[in-house]
Amino acid sequence: MERRPDREGMILLNVLLVVAMASVTVLIMVAGQDIELQRSARLRDVAQASAYARAGELSAITSLRRDGIVAAGTDNLAEPWAALSQTSIAIPRGRFALTIEDEQARFNLNALAGGQSGPIDLFQRIGASAGVAPEILVRISTVVRIAGPLTDDRLLIASGASTGDLLRLQPFVTILPPESEVNLNTVGEPLLALMLNDPDRARELIVQRKRVGYLVPADLAAVGSSPQGTGFTSNHFRTVTAVSVGDVEQVMTSRLKRTASAGGVDVVVTDRTPGF
Repeated sequence: MERRPDREGMILLNVLLVVAMASVTVLIMVAGQDIELQRSARLRDVAQASAYARAGELSAITSLRRDGIVAAGTDNLAEPWAALSQTSIAIPRGRFALTIEDEQARFNLNALAGGQSGPIDLFQRIGASAGVAPEILVRISTVVRIAGPLTDDRLLIASGASTGDLLRLQPFVTILPPESEVNLNTVGEPLLALMLNDPDRARELIVQRKRVGYLVPADLAAVGSSPQGTGFTSNHFRTVTAVSVGDVEQVMTSRLKRTASAGGVDVVVTDRTPGF
């Protein structure tokens, strides 16, 4: 029997249509598998980045706990906990960096809550040095006196202090429990100069601290000054762990508090801010 050309054409068209549909189905299946593989790979990278970040935090906790046991009388930048800071290094498929800082190396805004003239005068000198307007400094002081002790800066922003104002103050100030003193063994020279109101004596103390590794009360007596609200130890620290694995980047900030009691020394995380 002779085949009709138009019928053969329809058969070929149907075959091509079936093949095309099958190809599309295969492509959809492959694409779906590829997306799932990418999703699985990213979840793996996120988990690895989080594990590295927690490991950095744990190393700081362990070091600070040990330091509180073996060297309770001083916290200085020559101790092992301060040496934990790690510039960016290579890890499998990424990078790792860790910084640890003593939060008591800065002026505690909650020292303003009592209304004493000493902390208020110092805060005014800090603000002037940082380039913050006097009226903003008054607002901040008033908020702390009325609503303090503060636990964060939300009320300061609500009172009219801008983010820029707080960023300018950040190298000099922090918000900690009221009893937290400025640690003379970790404070920077610019703030120490403002605390002593004498850059020369501040420089002399910093030179002595670098030479020996730490300061003691006799060093303050030698320069004829003992700033109010200061000490030689710390209980509040901050770590920042920056990790990249694959195309995942995580920066985790942890605030740590160390306490000592008859039962021993403990270090707890009071705040943790992970971010990708």
